[in-house]
Amino acid sequence: MNRRVCDHYAVLSLITGLLLAFGPAPAFAQAQKKETRSQKAQADAPYVAPGISKIADFQDRGSDRHIRSPLALARDKASGDLVLSSFEAGEVVILDAHGTLVASLRPETGLVTPYGVAVDDKGRIYVSEIRSGFLKIFSPGGELEDEFDLSEVMGKTVAPGRITLGKDDLIFVADLNSHEVLVINNKGKFVRSIGGFAFLQKAGETSDGRIITLSSQGKAVQIFSRDGALLRSFGEHGDPSAGSVSFPTGFAVDAKERLWIADAFQHRLKVFSLDGRFLFNFGRLQEKIGGFFFPVDLCFGEDGELFVLEKGGNRIQVFQVDDLKVKAPKGK
Repeated sequence: MNRRVCDHYAVLSLITGLLLAFGPAPAFAQAQKKETRSQKAQADAPYVAPGISKIADFQDRGSDRHIRSPLALARDKASGDLVLSSFEAGEVVILDAHGTLVASLRPETGLVTPYGVAVDDKGRIYVSEIRSGFLKIFSPGGELEDEFDLSEVMGKTVAPGRITLGKDDLIFVADLNSHEVLVINNKGKFVRSIGGFAFLQKAGETSDGRIITLSSQGKAVQIFSRDGALLRSFGEHGDPSAGSVSFPTGFAVDAKERLWIADAFQHRLKVFSLDGRFLFNFGRLQEKIGGFFFPVDLCFGEDGELFVLEKGGNRIQVFQVDDLKVKAPKGK
C-alpha cells in the first residue's frame, strides 16, 4: 500500500474517531432531534377515541325482578351467555346473548350473598360469597361442584368481593376485609397474596401475566409483575383533570390493551393505556337509557362488544367499539 493511500486511511480513521468521541454530525443530530420531537408530539397529541355505538340494553321488564343491585359481570366465551351477581335478590343470573333469562342460581342451590362471578373455559361458574367467605364452583347446569372456605384457607376472616380467572388455573380474589389480592388455584390451594391497598375493588391478570389491581381510594390502578413486584401505579382520586377518578369498581382490558374502568360515582367509563396514560372518557350520568347510572363492572365480547353493568340502573347496556370489531376477510 503506498503512502498516499495510508495517509487517506489515517484521515478517515481520525474522522471516525472524532465522530465516536464527540457525537454525530450536525445534520444527523438535527434529524435525531426532529425524530425525538415527533415522538414527543405524538405522545402529547390528544387521543382519538374510537367510535362507540349502542346495540342493546338488558333489564327486567316483567313482574319478575332478577337484576337487583348487581355487582359483578362475567361472560361465557363459548356460549356468549352473561353471568352477573344480583346482590339484593341473592341470585346469580344467567342471560343469553339477547338478554333473555336462561337460568338463575338461587339460595336453594346453596348460594349465600353472591358478590363476585367468573366463568371458566368449561362453562363452570365461580361465585364468591362476601358474608360466608366461601368461593363456590357450579357446573354449567347450575349444580354445586366444589366450594372453598377462604377464611379457613387463609387462617383469618375473608370477605371475598369480585373475582377473576387467570392462567394456570389461578383465581384472583379481592378480599374486602383485608384489602389484599388473594391468589388461589382451582383446587382451593393458596398461592400468594398481594397487599397494601386502600379499598381494593378488583384484581385480574393480563395476557402477559401482569396483575392489575383497582382501588376506590389511594392510587386507583396498580400493576404488578406475576410474582408481586410493583411495576407502576396511576389514577388520582379527586384530581381536577379529565383523567381523575372518583369511585372506580370494575375494569376490563380490551384487545388493544386499553384499560376500561367503571367509575360508579362519575357515572362513566374511564380509559387508560396500561402504561398509565389517560386516553378518554365515555358516558355521562343519566338514569334512563342513554347514559350510565352507577356503572360497577364491564366485560368485552370477541367482536368488540362492550357490556356495562349498572348497579343503579339494574341493567346491562351493550355497545359496539368500532376499532375492536373483527373485520371479515375480503370476499366474504
